Amino acid sequence: MKNTNYTQFIEDNTKSCDVSYRGGTLKIDASELFPELDDATMGAYQNYLGGGIAGAIQIGTNFNPGDLSESDQVVFKDLSEALKRYFYNINNGGGDDYMVEEVNSYEQNQTLPKSAY
Repeated sequence: MKNTNYTQFIEDNTKSCDVSYRGGTLKIDASELFPELDDATMGAYQNYLGGGIAGAIQIGTNFNPGDLSESDQVVFKDLSEALKRYFYNINNGGGDDYMVEEVNSYEQNQTLPKSAY
């Protein structure tokens, strides 16, 4: 979909949101954007790495994005990026004062590991 306001789409289609400085999850219903799928749930999540550091924000789905049409894969990529940035903005990247002082941008956050394991 051209000219989609993904921020508004995320707000209008949020299924659940449990975000804190220790990470969490944000799930949305993306079925409207991918009508060929019976149920298209997407989510952003962030793991707490310990020591006041939250990891890179990741995307999860209940469908295989590789099965989408080429044009829908573009929408998926754009929505994924918007969803990660939206999640980041909810909790300012996560973590404690260390994250605020040392990892103070979305771009820096995304260079961190996604898990401590």
